[in-house]
Amino acid sequence: MARVSGRRRLAGLAAGVSTALLALFLAVPAEAAKVKSTGTAALAGGPRTTTPTLPAGDHMVVEADQVVYDDRDSSVTATGAVAIYYKGNVLTARKVTYLRDTQRVVAEGDARLVDKDGNVLTATKMDVTQGFSEGFVESLRIDTIDRSRFAAESATRTGGNITVFEKGVYSACQTCVNEPAKPPFWQIKAAKIVHDQQEKTVYYEDAKLEMLGTPIAWVPFFMHPDPSERRKTGFLLPRVINSGSLGLGIQVPFYWAPVANWDATLQPVAMSRQGLLADVEVRHRVESGLITARGWAISQLHPEAFVATSGDRRVRGGFNTTGTFTLGDQWSWGWDVTEVTDRRFLDQYHLSTSDQDRSVSTVFLKGEGLKSYFEARAYKFTVLNDDNGLDRLNNPLLFGAGSGLQDKQPVVHPVIDYDKVLEQSVLGGEVSGHLNVTSLSRTRTDIDTAGRVYGIAGTFSRLSGMVGWRRQFIDPIGQVFTPSASLRGDVFYTHSEDRSLVDFVQNGTLGRVTPTVALDYAYPFVMDSSIGAHTFSPMAKLVIRPSEQWVGRLPNEDAQSVVFDDTTLFRTDKFSGWDRAEGGTRLNLGGRYSFHGPSGGSLSALFGRSYLLSGVNSFVYPGYDELLRQAQLGNPVPLSAFGSGLETNASDWVGGLTIDSSMGFRMGAQARFAADTWRLERSDIKASGTSGPLSASVTWAYKRTPDVVYDLLTQYATTYGAAATAVRDALERERSEIQTATNLRLSPTWRLFGGVRYDMIDHFVSGTNAGIGYDNDSFSISVAYAESTYWSLDGGVNKQIHDQTVFLRFGLRTLGDGSLSNSLASSN
Repeated sequence: MARVSGRRRLAGLAAGVSTALLALFLAVPAEAAKVKSTGTAALAGGPRTTTPTLPAGDHMVVEADQVVYDDRDSSVTATGAVAIYYKGNVLTARKVTYLRDTQRVVAEGDARLVDKDGNVLTATKMDVTQGFSEGFVESLRIDTIDRSRFAAESATRTGGNITVFEKGVYSACQTCVNEPAKPPFWQIKAAKIVHDQQEKTVYYEDAKLEMLGTPIAWVPFFMHPDPSERRKTGFLLPRVINSGSLGLGIQVPFYWAPVANWDATLQPVAMSRQGLLADVEVRHRVESGLITARGWAISQLHPEAFVATSGDRRVRGGFNTTGTFTLGDQWSWGWDVTEVTDRRFLDQYHLSTSDQDRSVSTVFLKGEGLKSYFEARAYKFTVLNDDNGLDRLNNPLLFGAGSGLQDKQPVVHPVIDYDKVLEQSVLGGEVSGHLNVTSLSRTRTDIDTAGRVYGIAGTFSRLSGMVGWRRQFIDPIGQVFTPSASLRGDVFYTHSEDRSLVDFVQNGTLGRVTPTVALDYAYPFVMDSSIGAHTFSPMAKLVIRPSEQWVGRLPNEDAQSVVFDDTTLFRTDKFSGWDRAEGGTRLNLGGRYSFHGPSGGSLSALFGRSYLLSGVNSFVYPGYDELLRQAQLGNPVPLSAFGSGLETNASDWVGGLTIDSSMGFRMGAQARFAADTWRLERSDIKASGTSGPLSASVTWAYKRTPDVVYDLLTQYATTYGAAATAVRDALERERSEIQTATNLRLSPTWRLFGGVRYDMIDHFVSGTNAGIGYDNDSFSISVAYAESTYWSLDGGVNKQIHDQTVFLRFGLRTLGDGSLSNSLASSN
């Protein structure tokens, strides 16, 4: 597959032209001038007894070596080092003449105009009328603040509206500004450039793009709005596509702005294999916000190009609409809704990113105060992948895992969060309140291939609230005590429509109350040495609360992810959401060490573990034996936290390390080790460094599959036989991958880059990329080759896909950029 794309910008040449026009057409009333002569003021045509009368209002200041007033010619001539200041603009020249009768200003001899924004206009001669409504400029050059340059042999302005530039040249080269004698890397030349200020349009005749002095593109005529006009009806930059399933095609967008508060972009795509894709986007701005709507539709000529996917149909399309509105200073509301005819439409027509597996439609209301936050949202999730009920060995997954994906998605109606921190302290401490309301429904139960229930068909609603208090004390010897207390209450309503889970879920209304008191303790010791400052701090957190209620009898929608590492070791509640509430008395212990060197380098490390002192362990209930018993009967099981490292009363060990050399090397690492055997369970390590022209990074990720998954599948084999055994045997015991990235700067403009992704379990390279790039201040180009191996559904079965792709990316500063990719994917 090959695809060419480009930004919709033609503002490069226009940017230089427009800033030049701003400088050239400054309304300078030449009569309103205060004259300061650094030399002699001479009178021509007879004696004068009075100084020229200056009108009131805005004035310019003129400095010159000599100012000559000629009554016969009715002119004023400033010579020598002439400088004219007006409203932040400065005009310098060797000679400036003002002809009073014709109201013309003539600047000669290295005339230079610097506008108030810093743009610089130079010319051999400038001959313009008062107010610059008409005039002529010879050998014009403009250097703009955006590091661009525009030049022309001459420029003529007539009628206060039309400006014609003869033999114009534009470039966005910074070195050209700093080194005028150095030729630009690229430039645009046009025989004639016409700017219509009333229409706010720039027209080009006989324009060509040159690179290194060689013409590479030519057009006889084109036009675009000047940069002061942001909403001008007209055509935008076209886009070319080339794909095996779509064919060769072109997209020519047309922008339409009939009124000030709404506009539209019509961007149909004509494709040789599939026909015409209609693509229309409309934007409407109202007083309080913005509404957008975009729709797509196509009647495919060859649907069989997408055989064995949801795209194998005649009519396809979709739409997206967004709205964002303000309600005063603190409140806003809006929506973002997407609907499609089939799951693969956006992906197969390159209307979404390749890794986007779902779209999220939402309606929201949000308010933010200084110490409060409110948000209410409704969600609908649309799956953008086809169902795949097979494992990598094409064995059917148990419990319908991988199939019916859309029916398993919940509709959230709604989720509400409110957080508030009181401004007044209570007992010297901070008081905060938190509220969460969640209500959702789904039509099909979501069970993974190991029998664990992720979502239940039916309706689930919960109201949760918590009030908390905390205060910090530091005693005379430096010990830090932070007591806290909270009271949490939850009310659940569950109506399950899956009768097979009648023993798993408690239908009806249930309540849960969780009072908690906790104490955080730290005692930092500081030691200074010749090599730096060392700090060691033993840390502890004691949390006292009752056991969690209704464990395994309630749905778990928002607390499914339990990541136990150094960042969660000292949390009061280690669950990720409201549906679970950690119970039991727990003691978290650890130590932190940090080092700060005199040169700025630093090191920080934390290590510790957690102990359940009393009560029921929330991360192990229901018990392991009960899970296996239910699996042996062929029943689904509650989603438990087995494998999190917290399922034993003395948890796994967790640690984190951060190193910064302040000289270009940085490293961050996290790891979890088994409680008794010290076996590595999970680790993430990333190191990066820069030395001279070389920069590189290495990332290693490792995770063991929890034993409970294999044990459950072994028990399911009693009911499901070889199907369960095949799924179990296809699972990997551990996943370990290392990924590298390197960038070598060969010169200020040339660079090499590349990387490797290696599977350390199966011992094969799963991805590589390498390329070369060139970058200067006005142009960039890179060519890269990428190779990857992954699993995907192909023709109804899982296959290992080997993809080789070549990318070409290029960009001309201020003009735009584009890319071309060609992919050759093959299955094994």
